[in-house]
Amino acid sequence: MRILPRSLFFRMSLAISISLVVVFGTSSYLMYRIQSDQAIEATKLQAQILTRALKNTIRIGMESGHANSLISIFHTVGALPGVEKMRVFNDDGVILYSAKLSEIGKLTDELDYDTYRKPGPDRSTPFASTSTGHRSFCMVEPIENQPSCRRCHPAGREVLGILDVCLSMEETEKKIESNRLILLSFTGLAILLTSLLNSIMLKRFVSTPVSRLVDTMMSVEAGHLDVKVDLQSGDELGRLGSSFNEMIRKLAEAQAEIERFHHRQLVRADRLASLGEMAAGIAHEIKNPLAGIYGAAQVLAREFPEGDVKREIVEEMMVLIKRLDNTIRDMLNFSRYTEPRFAPGNLNDVIDKVLFLVQQIREGKRAKIVRDFDPAMPEIEMDAEQLKQVFLNLALNALQANPDGCTLTVRTYSEVPAEFEDIKHRNRFVMASIADDGPGIPADRLGKIFQPFFTTKENGTGLGLSMTRKILDMHDGRISAANGPERGAVFSVFLPKEKL
Repeated sequence: MRILPRSLFFRMSLAISISLVVVFGTSSYLMYRIQSDQAIEATKLQAQILTRALKNTIRIGMESGHANSLISIFHTVGALPGVEKMRVFNDDGVILYSAKLSEIGKLTDELDYDTYRKPGPDRSTPFASTSTGHRSFCMVEPIENQPSCRRCHPAGREVLGILDVCLSMEETEKKIESNRLILLSFTGLAILLTSLLNSIMLKRFVSTPVSRLVDTMMSVEAGHLDVKVDLQSGDELGRLGSSFNEMIRKLAEAQAEIERFHHRQLVRADRLASLGEMAAGIAHEIKNPLAGIYGAAQVLAREFPEGDVKREIVEEMMVLIKRLDNTIRDMLNFSRYTEPRFAPGNLNDVIDKVLFLVQQIREGKRAKIVRDFDPAMPEIEMDAEQLKQVFLNLALNALQANPDGCTLTVRTYSEVPAEFEDIKHRNRFVMASIADDGPGIPADRLGKIFQPFFTTKENGTGLGLSMTRKILDMHDGRISAANGPERGAVFSVFLPKEKL
């Protein structure tokens, strides 16, 4: 079940929108992460600076004997925005000083105390705390017992107190969240506006012209050759539309020419059909009296002795009558339509039988017949008897080209050779060629030899090659004629391996 439209416009719009989401989403996420990291690092740095500054202030105040001013400093600095905790606790964790007086005397937070108790430099590094429900960055800094401090403190104490300062991330996190929402909103708006603008431009410059081309092409496919593509732009699609309009114009002209030619052919075919019917009727009426005349001539010839001039005249009459009879027989065969009876068969076998028959006549016995059959010849659907007639006609024509003895070369191919470039899908056809070493066919007659009643022979009827092409047409095959590279004529027959 198709859910999404399959139009080009929808696919390209979807692809562009997905690309924008990926690009803008990734860049916005990276920007959000960078801002968050920068805010965290800034808070850490503030915690370090404030802790170190307070430590120095405490030390100076203690050394100058103004210990009471520390309470005021704690209250003043502790009231600054973002300062969440500011206290000094002793080595046991008891709070000695604090910005919140209520904390004095109580134990400091466990996390802060544990951080102080850790060995190494980690206790002087800001650490995160969530004891207040939000993130805070805290730092514990021991106040060492310096020599200047030993006026008031015993030398045995290494640490006089631990400064504990925490800066709240609450406001910073609110700003980060606010920035995230703003960034997300602008990203969504940017994606929406960019997708909308891209869709408008895509519709204007691509989808609409392509739709017009498709609609026009469908109209042409339906047979309407009076349509045109209305594209006035000078871009590639505009040039494509102009080329398409030119193609339609030429197609319309070609169709008109074909229709005129078809009309002429129909008129000619109708006329030929009428002439054929009339000729067949006349031939039929002539054939029977002609048989009677021939029989009478035979009787009359026997009335004269051998060597008598009258007998020779009568025998010449019999030859002429026989020639008339052959012409009438060919004419009747040509005008008679016989439906082919297709059956699987091998073309090599058909041609081999034909050549055997040819070798039994006088011209065939004088000829040198060369067989070059392709052993990979496949079986094809054909009427073997009709194809025998085809190759018999071609073989007799070749023998008559040089009655005193010619070389007849017959080749078969299971696939049309590559030099026959005008045959498309060569692997779908088999081929046979019959070549002789006679004088060949004059170039001005090559295009006429398949026309009915066209002949260059004194005794020919001009129907043999016409009948040959007619049979091949009924087999969806074709025939071509050419002169050999040195001399002689070459007839090539192409037959489909499977019925078209």
